Amino acid sequence: MVEIMKQGAKSLSSVASSVNTGDDVSRLVSDMWSTMYENKGIGLAANQVGSPYRVFVMHANGLKQEFINPVITKRYGGKISNKEGCLSFPGMLVSVVRDKQIVIEGFDSDWRPIKRKLKGLAACCAQHELDHLNGVTIA
Repeated sequence: MVEIMKQGAKSLSSVASSVNTGDDVSRLVSDMWSTMYENKGIGLAANQVGSPYRVFVMHANGLKQEFINPVITKRYGGKISNKEGCLSFPGMLVSVVRDKQIVIEGFDSDWRPIKRKLKGLAACCAQHELDHLNGVTIA
């Protein structure tokens, strides 16, 4: 487990860098999984643990997946407004508008291509984590 950066940490407002194809990020991913579960989260972006790379993990709506260099390639189904929390902003809930459904592509930690159609909580979670990787937070 590693420390989660809290409100005010520079890494939270920084845009994450792409991981070079083939780089070993298995330790980072492993640390992120244990940290997310220990803190009872459903998603965690690498810059939330001080890493500058475009990596996030999530476990929502039955989908447990890491994403390396994720990109949303399709947004559809309209918008939805939900209250979201964040491990980096404990105790804070903020109303956020998200796409109801998305298609997200990237790679797993073994560099196998991933393409997932997400809806509901999983879609919102992935968008939240991608916001982190783009230096955008709920506060």
